[in-house]
Amino acid sequence: MKAGKMFRNHYQGGRFVEIFSAQGKNPGAKWKIFGNPSAISKEYDKELKGFVFVLEGNSLTNKMKLPRETKQTLGLVQQYLTLQIFVPLGKDFSTELLITDFDNIKRRLYLSTVHKELSVTPL
Repeated sequence: MKAGKMFRNHYQGGRFVEIFSAQGKNPGAKWKIFGNPSAISKEYDKELKGFVFVLEGNSLTNKMKLPRETKQTLGLVQQYLTLQIFVPLGKDFSTELLITDFDNIKRRLYLSTVHKELSVTPL
């Protein structure tokens, strides 16, 4: 896939744009998978009544990255980002979001169960 904005041609004027969905035939095709491929799977969740991604094992080595290509961006223009994540009690979790605003200012938001204190540092 060429460099550019992944969701450039998607309608984004509605209430939401779903980007992290496990629905469909091959939902992981747009993702770059790191680590053991057998540690990342798609499973049906009865409570949610839909498919979800399940990542098991070490969160430092087993990862999913979107977009797949490094030079590509998502190109999202929505005001809000909502993450719906279930982390089992006692399990570690981390996610990193790299955000560039309309003024081309880059910010990194790193959420993790490993860190116990809030820290703010410039990029």
